[in-house]
Amino acid sequence: MLPVASLLILVPLIFAVVTFFTKTKDQAAGLGFLGSLATLGLTLYAYLNFDSSTAAMQFYESVKWIPFLGVNYSVGIDGISMPLILLNAIVIPFMILFSWKEDREAPNRFYGLILTMQAAVIGVFVALDFVVFYIFWELTLVPLFFIVNIWGGEKRAHASYKFFIYTHVASLVMLLGIFGLFYASLNQTGVATFDIRELVTQFQFFESGLMKDGIFLAILFGFLAKLPTFPFHSWLPDAYSEAPTAGSVLFILLKIGGYGLFRISLPMLPNTGNPDLMIMMLGLLGSFSIVYGALLALRQKDLKRMIAYSSLSHMGYVILGSAGFVALSVSGAMFQQFSHGLIMSVLFMSAGAIQTSTGTRIINNLGGLAKKMPMLTVVMMVGFMASLGLPGLTGFVAEFLVLTFTFTNLPGFVLLALLAIVITAGYHLWAMQRAMFGVYNEKLGDVKDINSLQVFSMAVIALLVLYFGLNPSPVLDMMIKNSEAIVSLAAVLGV
Repeated sequence: MLPVASLLILVPLIFAVVTFFTKTKDQAAGLGFLGSLATLGLTLYAYLNFDSSTAAMQFYESVKWIPFLGVNYSVGIDGISMPLILLNAIVIPFMILFSWKEDREAPNRFYGLILTMQAAVIGVFVALDFVVFYIFWELTLVPLFFIVNIWGGEKRAHASYKFFIYTHVASLVMLLGIFGLFYASLNQTGVATFDIRELVTQFQFFESGLMKDGIFLAILFGFLAKLPTFPFHSWLPDAYSEAPTAGSVLFILLKIGGYGLFRISLPMLPNTGNPDLMIMMLGLLGSFSIVYGALLALRQKDLKRMIAYSSLSHMGYVILGSAGFVALSVSGAMFQQFSHGLIMSVLFMSAGAIQTSTGTRIINNLGGLAKKMPMLTVVMMVGFMASLGLPGLTGFVAEFLVLTFTFTNLPGFVLLALLAIVITAGYHLWAMQRAMFGVYNEKLGDVKDINSLQVFSMAVIALLVLYFGLNPSPVLDMMIKNSEAIVSLAAVLGV
């Protein structure tokens, strides 16, 4: 069988290097698109050969790297990582098509960085060794920093440095937790290893409850800041809104925080010194983020910042579902990551198209755009309806699973989160009404609708939002198997 996990990293990375040496915009975009298509082809091969009936690791590869430290190049794919790899592989080709006709300086670097980002993110998703995991984790910072800093808006320097410093510091705290896990395991067993699954298993045998809580919280902090969730979210609105459209979509595809939560933190949680306290903390952070993000989105005047804060609100469901610690609540949290990536890609593309056509993102300065941009309006409406949780679309599936099955263990936090449903519907519908309907603002001039490549790109992603909303099983089934494996240990320990 093909070394699929390694190829999923190498293929976009090789195309990225070649793209850096192209001379024209079409060459750069063409190679970027070809590289993303090759990655999509490999991903579909992995998906079609993936066994959704098991939580076991598949496409496993392991080569010794630094034997005396127990560092191996170990990679593999399971039901936690497969949906997120699929999400990235699907969206990025259409994102490149969407931005193909945009004029920008140094397009070779722009598309090269996009593919570098894709390789780094997939590297995080397949890594089964903490050293390999952390290398790819940190590598994701580099392309995002430069994409915002070079091609971003007026405040791009501030936004890019804030993002880099904030998330890098959180990553260093996470690294301290990884080292703590490594040394505690070394003292316990006398065997040096950075294998993620082995260290997570050894965590239960550590004697000091205080030490276990410290290690757990240090690693969790890195994931929560990257997700992000309240109160570690302050980098998000600036980075999302100042990034170019492709950069905003890449931020949405950066699901490594939630992935780390499912891969590492949740399997460790039942063995912490005080698991009930940790669950309550996650429940509070999740429910508060849902409401807080929705309230902030409601008061935004900038369409892109509104979408950015709605993203914070929706990421709260990932935390809340994880805290529910029931197989279907955790599955809902996983599905929320997949759903959120599709929906927010459509919404950020919509905001980018509006800014390009009208020269503004201020909602009150728009109005009546449906008359001039009917194709954009249809696709944007699908994205907004999915984001507010309309049944039949992916957002509803994720939120229904999280709220229904988290209620079993954390009813108070679910009731708090329910307050956000009306607010979420309010800011989506209000923004849509003010921006797209009503009397056309003649000051905007002769506004053009999105071009054929943009229509095609956004429509395909919107159709996937509908398809997986009506038929979530192709990705949800594999999530459920892994969720059951995660919570089974908690049931044994009585958590």
